[in-house]
Amino acid sequence: MKKLFCLVLNRAFLPFDVIPWQKAITLEWLGRCLVIEHHPTEKVRSPSQEFPVPIVIRVSSIRSTVVMDRPTRMMIHYRDNFKCAYCGKTLRDHELTIDHVVPRSRGGRWSWENLVTSCIQCNRSKNQEIWIPRYTDPVKPRFLFTKYLRVVKGVDLETREVWKKHLSGLQKKALS
Repeated sequence: MKKLFCLVLNRAFLPFDVIPWQKAITLEWLGRCLVIEHHPTEKVRSPSQEFPVPIVIRVSSIRSTVVMDRPTRMMIHYRDNFKCAYCGKTLRDHELTIDHVVPRSRGGRWSWENLVTSCIQCNRSKNQEIWIPRYTDPVKPRFLFTKYLRVVKGVDLETREVWKKHLSGLQKKALS
């Protein structure tokens, strides 16, 4: 069987975790989740039955999630959709920098709320000033980026296509 994972949505149908298919099928069997999508081709067989593998489930007991991960450069790029927060240009990873909204020299910290993606030109023009981001909202995401990014690389094409229907633009970028 391929490497299969399941996207877990919270009560509001927002993605918040990725789990192995075995855990997803156990939650389904115990009645602790609602299966939204099954894998189009993969099945699990017992001696007497065949079960479709869930790849998107909704768990109603989880209201929200808090991202505990410290932000990394790539997480900020994905959150901001590879777009400069000040001029709105969409660029490649190597053409972007990470900018502190409140500069470090003024007490700005390395946090989700103080970091944005910036093109090199805007970052140089900004210097040590405080600019308000116009094209992004520097907030802590409600999705477990590191786990998601690690898993999505090994997910098959069919699963990626199904997941795209349940992800925001920011998260879809990670699937590309």
